Amino acid sequence: MHRKRMQLVPVAAAALTALLSAGSANALEMHGYLRTGAGGSSEGGSQNCFQLPGANTKYRLGNECETYGELQLDQNVYDGKDGVKFDFTAMFAYVAGYPGQQDFENLAMGNEQWAFRQAFVNVRNLPWLNGGNAWIGKRYYKRQDVHITDFFYWDPSGYGGGVENIPFGPGKFSYALFGNNQDQGSSDNNGQIWRNDFRYEGVDIGFGSLDFGFNWNIGTTSGDATAEDGYAFHVQHFLGKIAGGYNKIAFQYGKGSAGAPWSLSGAYTNFGADSSDTTWRIVDQFHWQQGPFGGMATFVYQDSDSDGKWMSVGGRATWAFNTYFKLAGEIGYDQVDPDAGSTRKLTKFTIAPILATGPGFWNRPELRLYYTYADWNNAARDAGLSGGSSGPFGNSTSGSSYGIQLEAWF
Repeated sequence: MHRKRMQLVPVAAAALTALLSAGSANALEMHGYLRTGAGGSSEGGSQNCFQLPGANTKYRLGNECETYGELQLDQNVYDGKDGVKFDFTAMFAYVAGYPGQQDFENLAMGNEQWAFRQAFVNVRNLPWLNGGNAWIGKRYYKRQDVHITDFFYWDPSGYGGGVENIPFGPGKFSYALFGNNQDQGSSDNNGQIWRNDFRYEGVDIGFGSLDFGFNWNIGTTSGDATAEDGYAFHVQHFLGKIAGGYNKIAFQYGKGSAGAPWSLSGAYTNFGADSSDTTWRIVDQFHWQQGPFGGMATFVYQDSDSDGKWMSVGGRATWAFNTYFKLAGEIGYDQVDPDAGSTRKLTKFTIAPILATGPGFWNRPELRLYYTYADWNNAARDAGLSGGSSGPFGNSTSGSSYGIQLEAWF
């Protein structure tokens, strides 16, 4: 029996290889991302990460406690003589909320999870779309983010389909339809929201370019479910070739299920939103690279009916001493003014010597040694920052962490 199984292994491998290469001019491509490490805190015990309660993000350098990885497979499954191409993409992700417990981590445990992030087919260069694309599946879709805070401020990703990058006038038009189902805790909880995403991008105005977006949510309900309608507007200006980098500034406004803060900052809509909920915000990021000196700075201001006001300003700078060694420093300040209660404040600073594959800000992998110091006020502590008064820092309003970290992508 075991011998038969061993004989089947090369046969199955050959069949899989033939399937992946059939009708394709290109080999299977593999891409990935990983961040992981180990650390401790000034109070002893494991590393603590500092994020202000009510803020959508935190400044990442020396301030990420989890292991997170993604593995993406891309395969061109059809390459037509007329230029039309069918591409298949799949992505798996792994996250461990409290890594470093042991060398063997059981993926069935509570803090370790596998996720299926993407699975879609994209058809490129369609003549009747003037060279545009058509796709169906689950995918990351036109995500806009601030890297140093991992803030995906414009991200409609999910299950859906659409057409994209169709040349039209001075820009390109895209439309996508996404469907989100409410978590069905019971047979009476069966809501659904259809999300229409319209984009018109790359409009040259002589001083950079403009991207325009409009989201229109249509909610349907059954039983006790809540699924409100909603809409959101987005305008983004991109200016490249500035100080060796770029600047992006976006203005966003949303109402209803598209107006709750997490529907603007995350991939999924908010089923608990009220029809009158509104959020508006401004997000700016500036990246530069001048010789050995690189970095990124960001500013965010958000005003939400349901969650109050949030402001964030900070930046990360890197200085390369040679091809493989550089020093990074990051400082960030967050402030939240909740609808009820006192203003919360957090300042975080990190210094990190780094081994990298090059002197640029974006060169990865990076192998980091870091020290992080954070200072916060009583209101932030009482709101639960780092576990609040019952956490490792008790009634203190400052603390630090240290450790090693890897960030890599390819």
